[in-house]
Amino acid sequence: MRLLLLLLLFSISYSLTLEEAIRLALEKNIESVKSELDLRKVEERIREVRGSVLPTVTLSARYTRWDPNYISSFVPKNKYLLTLSLNQTVFDKSVWDALRLAKRSRELQEAVIKDVKSSLKAEVEKLYWAVLLKKEVLREKEESLRYWEDYFRLVEEKYREGIVPKYEFLRARAQFRQARADLIRARSDYRTSINSLKNLLGITGEVELEGELRKVSFNIEKPKDTLLKRNTTLAVLERTLRVKKESVELRKAEYYPKLSFFANYNVENIKDFRNGRLEEDTRKGYSFGLSLDFTIFDGQKRSARVMQERLEELKVKEEIEFKRKELLNKLDSLLSQLRALREEILARKDTLLASEESLRNATERYREGVGSQVELLEARRSYEDAKLSYLNSIYLYNSTVADLKALLGL
Repeated sequence: MRLLLLLLLFSISYSLTLEEAIRLALEKNIESVKSELDLRKVEERIREVRGSVLPTVTLSARYTRWDPNYISSFVPKNKYLLTLSLNQTVFDKSVWDALRLAKRSRELQEAVIKDVKSSLKAEVEKLYWAVLLKKEVLREKEESLRYWEDYFRLVEEKYREGIVPKYEFLRARAQFRQARADLIRARSDYRTSINSLKNLLGITGEVELEGELRKVSFNIEKPKDTLLKRNTTLAVLERTLRVKKESVELRKAEYYPKLSFFANYNVENIKDFRNGRLEEDTRKGYSFGLSLDFTIFDGQKRSARVMQERLEELKVKEEIEFKRKELLNKLDSLLSQLRALREEILARKDTLLASEESLRNATERYREGVGSQVELLEARRSYEDAKLSYLNSIYLYNSTVADLKALLGL
């Protein structure tokens, strides 16, 4: 039964588009799951702080068995005490400040979730395009193997007929075996890339990606303004700054007095004189009142705690300024890379077309016996290099677009 379950587990097959891969990552990736659980934790913290505003009702019971040789005659041998207490905060500024702090913490966690998902989305896109790149490379290596196999068979036939020398036959065989080794390496790279994507998505089983490696369209107006408004990392820092400000206010609340109302209802047994005799009796009664706590001097501990929180606030302010400059510089670099890659793709495409035509001519010349083996080898190698360079340029362009979208919060 266990073996059957394992077989079923590993036989699950996924056919994914880019959108489905992103959806799976946002649902199953461990960082996304942890950030959602952290938000739930913050929600429970808010509920806990809200409970400080409501009254607290407690019931306590105590039973004591006394040694008759130890107690006086005015204490019952079996002593019990029941107390029902109610405590209600009338004024405590720290409670309201703590509630505001908890709400700011929720806003911060929501910003953290957006930041995690934005980074995760970019990673999925980059891995998605990487898998498609490795898939295209694998196809090219398969085609290359077929080409070199046909070439080897042709040279082998000519060698047996005595038309070509031995070194040409050995060179053709070496090229054929190298093409086979390259194909095995391409399959390994493709499998590694697929597994990296599955690790990110948190899935097992076979995965087949839909779509093809193509240059995505991307255009953005006023990228700097978009970055400053929508960048998720800046949003996290800005929410962090709000949390630090509320932390300062919470510490300052320690300077305020705390007023609370209390009420108790007690039931206990006692011994008292009744009709001239000492008898055990039960007494019941209530008490209520107000309690005021105000610290007049605490050795400047409160002011030190407030200053510590203020320094934390200043640290976040400095970090925001530094991060804003860093992100603007990164934006400038990515936009520059994108412009360069656009031109590079055009150049690589022209090179590919030229090398494809050159290979066709070299192949026909060699078959007709008017071309050299060196010419053919160089033409085929140039074609493969041009094809792989063109595909790699498209992958780099799409990966840069993914980084740019994550940077802009798109």
